Amino acid sequence: ISIRFNPSKKMAISWNAFYHFYLLALLICSALGIWSDGVMYCVHLFHIATLFDLLRRVIQGATIHVDQLLVCVPFAVIITYIYAIIYFSYFRDMFNEDKMEYCETLGQCLVTVLKNSLRPSSGGHNYSWTGRMSFNDLWMRLLIDASFWILFTIIGLNVVTSLILDGFRQLKAEREKALKDMTTLCTVCGLSKDNLTSNGISWASHVDRDHNMWSYITFFFYLQEHTGKFSAVENEVLQKFNKADPSFLPNGRCIAIDTKLDLENTL
Repeated sequence: ISIRFNPSKKMAISWNAFYHFYLLALLICSALGIWSDGVMYCVHLFHIATLFDLLRRVIQGATIHVDQLLVCVPFAVIITYIYAIIYFSYFRDMFNEDKMEYCETLGQCLVTVLKNSLRPSSGGHNYSWTGRMSFNDLWMRLLIDASFWILFTIIGLNVVTSLILDGFRQLKAEREKALKDMTTLCTVCGLSKDNLTSNGISWASHVDRDHNMWSYITFFFYLQEHTGKFSAVENEVLQKFNKADPSFLPNGRCIAIDTKLDLENTL
């Protein structure tokens, strides 16, 4: 999520585009439920996953590269369409309709190839090959099944798997970095724990007293809720706050270090 300041709403939270599509899908399913005797309402059970932090992180990790995963869909359709053309042009007579294998038209061939591409097999499509039992048919079947197995199963599925696993690794790295920053970086000024310690400043005293995050948040809400007059400093901070200008924050500075430097310069 991204947080932005808004003068009229105090603080607005904008979720990523995937969450918007998710809400839109729930709305569409709600509308379809009216015409499907309530059957489509069962899709809303997926919303239960958003109530649990672990499941929510799993969904987030699996969809963090959703844009790249969507690119893989046309690639898979193209591969399937190429094989459908090959089957329709040269092997349409081998399909057995008793086993739901149809290839009288190119559209039927495409649907059949898609169905057999998505089910587990020994590497290829595992069609009946009715009337195709000669040795020439055997090496042709080997060529077709092996090429499909390499392109679709090995390359295609491994690319999808690697994207999903990379999403989990990226999410884990971001979470570890955020946890590390929470314990080693000041939220207000951004100074590190090592920097403060090297200057003789207690880290606990700095984050609890000098730059207490909740004190700043309380001050921001006071500026927005207060109806009386403001001092010159408060008015300037409020104006910058409404413009999302963080220049009023002590970025890379704290009064303890500034006081120490002033004393050193004086001496």
